[in-house]
Amino acid sequence: MKTFFYKISFLLIICIVLTLFFIFPNKGFTLDQNIIPDDQSLSFKGVTEPVNEAILSSSVDGTIKEILVKEGDWVQKGDPVIRLYRREQEMEVTLRFKIWKSKAALNAAQTEEKNLQELYKSSKQLYEKNHSVSKEELTRLKVRSEQSHFKRMELEIREEQERIQYELAKEQLSKRILYAPFQGIVTHIFLQAGERSKSNQQLIKLVNPKVCYFKCNAEERFAYTLKPGNKVTLYIQAGKKDIKKTGEVIFVSPVVDPASGLMKIKVIFENKDQLIRPGISGKMILPRQ
Repeated sequence: MKTFFYKISFLLIICIVLTLFFIFPNKGFTLDQNIIPDDQSLSFKGVTEPVNEAILSSSVDGTIKEILVKEGDWVQKGDPVIRLYRREQEMEVTLRFKIWKSKAALNAAQTEEKNLQELYKSSKQLYEKNHSVSKEELTRLKVRSEQSHFKRMELEIREEQERIQYELAKEQLSKRILYAPFQGIVTHIFLQAGERSKSNQQLIKLVNPKVCYFKCNAEERFAYTLKPGNKVTLYIQAGKKDIKKTGEVIFVSPVVDPASGLMKIKVIFENKDQLIRPGISGKMILPRQ
């Protein structure tokens, strides 16, 4: 009786395993290197990621005055997303501009140089004509004219330095506003208005899911013929179904990992409808050679 019971139990277990195998053929029953062949094609599993994804930070320290976006907002390239307090920097810009534009000293030096040059020229003519001007006086006028020339040049150099200081002040002021480097969705805000931000501290995470990468690894013998520019078929998971996408190969590793025997493949595809959430897995289908 016990032997009969064991046989029945064994048969039931076999039936359950076979049923699970046919219902869930891809759960735990994959071939080596995630390659699932059929009669005409091969499948390579991989993951997706956005082409443009960045964590934004400010290059200067400061207190956050205003956060201009919220999580979930779509922003365009160049849109301001965070403002730091910048009253001090605005005053510095105003001061540097006034100093740069104050040309009283330079104008006076230019006038003095012009007058001395004319005086020296006329005195030289008188000296050469009838010596009505002494040589000592002519020499003194020449020295004064040369000195006025160098003074004017010095003031012009100083004016250029003042212009550069004004431009630097404007640059520091512009750093008090953080701009979006590309269009995308704000997915995370790390600090709030009123909090102190240090340079290079994480402030906002920005992602553009409309163009994505698919990355996978494949055995060299199957992916040998792939080249950048080739079109491939992708099946990317979206909820409970897979969405078919056509992608373009943009990178095929020129080397094979000696430990695994695999080579890296990178495919770009459009996701304008945003049905696919970057980070999800998918498959690349290649025809059998």
